[in-house]
Amino acid sequence: MKVIITGATGFIGRNLAEALHHDGLEVIATGQSLKVGKKLEQKGITFVPGDIRYPDQTDNAFSPADCVIHCAGKAGDWGKFTDFHMINFMGTNNVIQSCARHEINKLIFVSTPSIYYTGRDRINILESDPIPKKQFAYGKTKLMAEKNLLELAKKGFKTIILRPRAVYGRYDNTFVPRILAMSEKKAFPLVNNGSALVDITCIDNFIGAIKDCLSAPDDAWNEIYNISNSEPVTVREWFLLILNIFNRPFRPKNIPYPVAGMIAGMMEGLSLLPFGNKMPSMTRFSVGYMARSMTLSIEKAKQKLNYSPQISNKQGFEDYKKWRTEIYTQT
Repeated sequence: MKVIITGATGFIGRNLAEALHHDGLEVIATGQSLKVGKKLEQKGITFVPGDIRYPDQTDNAFSPADCVIHCAGKAGDWGKFTDFHMINFMGTNNVIQSCARHEINKLIFVSTPSIYYTGRDRINILESDPIPKKQFAYGKTKLMAEKNLLELAKKGFKTIILRPRAVYGRYDNTFVPRILAMSEKKAFPLVNNGSALVDITCIDNFIGAIKDCLSAPDDAWNEIYNISNSEPVTVREWFLLILNIFNRPFRPKNIPYPVAGMIAGMMEGLSLLPFGNKMPSMTRFSVGYMARSMTLSIEKAKQKLNYSPQISNKQGFEDYKKWRTEIYTQT
């Protein structure tokens, strides 16, 4: 089987490219980082540099294949709508056009469960549950891309849309390092004392879900699936688990949600000023996302994809620590 992976120099795409190559699939990896691309080539993976914002670059990276796994995208809770739209929507359209030109009729799209966020607690969310009309730029542009992809079913194109919650693991150089850095401060801030119940997803479980998609029956395509470890934890338990595994101190300090929201609003306002930072260190969305419970039902993925998470929350972070230790030892 031959697959093309967009965003293959990013966190999820890189892990996926290495895993599928290890399994014996023919992998064409495309992405923007030449440095990571070289490392993929050293593992025997074909790398073609490309930016999905540009149709010619996307088309140059594509060739006839069995499936495209579209990991490229712009994530985040702050920024201009036009920037998110250019990558998540227009970039996906470029990928679709390249699929058509190279007669590829299957695509797996990495989307986001942030589109479920309402500012209230939501437990065991189904893919069929109502989607709030108000969306931040990231979620809105991902939804727009989802809609376009599903509409292509009328033309015989097959899509699977995955919404993984809080993916972590190898090559994550953002989230866990940030938690470790926060542990070194005098106090570790927790909105609402970290009481929100959330789902998280080990990268190996998510890769397992994508592998399930590649072997899925026809009636599993043109569908949306939630993905997680299916092991909900509170935010406090989540962060404490990471810090315990890394033997770091945990000095929690409760910040009531209204107070955190007010501070975030001020930071957003300051960032818009000429002398302010372009990216606020805290946004109202990020505060709400950590203050409100959100868990996903993965029953649909279990039934139609035969998805079964194999790695526990704890094992996933222990594997991450092992990888991180090896990296620092090598350097």
